[in-house]
Amino acid sequence: MYRVYLCVALTFAFSACLISQSRAATQTMKTTITLEVLSCEGCARNVAAKLLEIRGVANVKTDLKTKSATVIPKAEALLSPRQLWEAVEKAGKKPIKLKGPSGTFTSKPKQ
Repeated sequence: MYRVYLCVALTFAFSACLISQSRAATQTMKTTITLEVLSCEGCARNVAAKLLEIRGVANVKTDLKTKSATVIPKAEALLSPRQLWEAVEKAGKKPIKLKGPSGTFTSKPKQ
């Protein structure tokens, strides 16, 4: 009986570890773009729509309070910082900072 409890406990511990690693990987893969101005919901939706057009983008969350857009990639997707920057520009907004897995940029990335 002791062995059964031990196996169950180890299974739960292993599962929790895998879930934790998966969440950590997703958190480190996200990209946050800070905009000079983001003052209305319409503008935020427009920015999100342009970012969602990029292949490999799974989700975009905008925040008017912090004037930012957080881009979450699809599994195994590596997003181009330059494409993200240019998508925001196509939405008519000026990005001032982009922070993601490829680094932090305060001007349009070359890649």
